[in-house]
Amino acid sequence: MSLTVVHSFPVWLPQTQTWLYHQVRFLPDEVTSHIVCKETRHLDQFQLPNLHSLSGPSSRLSDFGTRLLRHLDYHLFVRRMCGKLVPDILHSHFGPVGWKNYRVMRPLASGCIANIKQVVTFYGQDVDYLPRINPAWNRRYRDMFGRADLVLCEGPFMAGKVEALGCSSDLIRVHHLGVDLGTITYNPRKKRDDEPFRILMAAAFRPKKGLLYGLKALENVASRFDFKITLVGDATGDAESVREKKRILEFLATSPLAGRVEMTGFLSAEQLMGIAGNHHIYLAPSVTADNGDSEGGAPVSLIEMAASGMPAISSRHCDIPGVIRDGESGLLADERDVDGIAACLEKLMSQPESWIGMTDNARRHIETHFDAEKQGFSLYKLYEMI
Repeated sequence: MSLTVVHSFPVWLPQTQTWLYHQVRFLPDEVTSHIVCKETRHLDQFQLPNLHSLSGPSSRLSDFGTRLLRHLDYHLFVRRMCGKLVPDILHSHFGPVGWKNYRVMRPLASGCIANIKQVVTFYGQDVDYLPRINPAWNRRYRDMFGRADLVLCEGPFMAGKVEALGCSSDLIRVHHLGVDLGTITYNPRKKRDDEPFRILMAAAFRPKKGLLYGLKALENVASRFDFKITLVGDATGDAESVREKKRILEFLATSPLAGRVEMTGFLSAEQLMGIAGNHHIYLAPSVTADNGDSEGGAPVSLIEMAASGMPAISSRHCDIPGVIRDGESGLLADERDVDGIAACLEKLMSQPESWIGMTDNARRHIETHFDAEKQGFSLYKLYEMI
């Protein structure tokens, strides 16, 4: 069954959202995808066919009406493109995008517009954080759920959160985000006796990433192990992220870890995987931030690093236990548990012979449940069912 799908993204595509690129790119040939966005970024990394941008450099439309619409709302542009492309499905990525698309598609819907099915995928911040800081989103989501045809979530934890927002369980399906295993070579890590442990942490500087808890745990074991830390990431420009970067820098300024940490700033997905092969342990101690922000599902970088053969330490947070099974394919600590994270670090660094069993289990689990090619076909089957 052939399908035409319009994917609605405000921005195609921030460097921190490689997983969205894979989600569209790995759909099977039966699906013709069109990306409709407000603006474009990093097209050298995320170029795909059928990219329609309201204001970005890759807009393929030049008629007078489109030039006028560049000064209007992006979601009106989505409606107009749906009228031109006549897709079977409008896939709105992120809850707020789904509501805004619903609002602009619903009034006066007729003809081909009225027959378009709407799929909405939630990814994390849109589940807990947004309704907490602006309760109006609880009502908006309920309105949208009454019209949506399918609501997708990364895992069962997030699915429960979406149901609590008022979505019928009949509408919700779990769809794991996939990683490109064709580009992730499985290289089980081994450490030579004459080298330090190399610890990798990679994330945007946000409280939910728990970077400070990971650094404090590393400080706790610094007297017992020789290690180096690579911290990949940076602030994203918003005030909360800038404050988190300041907290990280202030901690390192007075910590004995200071001389052991290399900060790289943001790297492309290819650059990150390139340096990952030279590291022994991946540390991703995510937490629910004080403002309610959370992973929602699980960090895709955690899935990628575990798939690469690096033993991973993370937290019992959101859907992370569905990726890293504690003691079997990695180690987990409770959120904000510095001593617990330190115990996990000590276990891995004192028993490097245990790594191979964990990494083998992790790779098999990810091949089964998080392979982007398999997940692309799975998403196609979900489209078909509506």
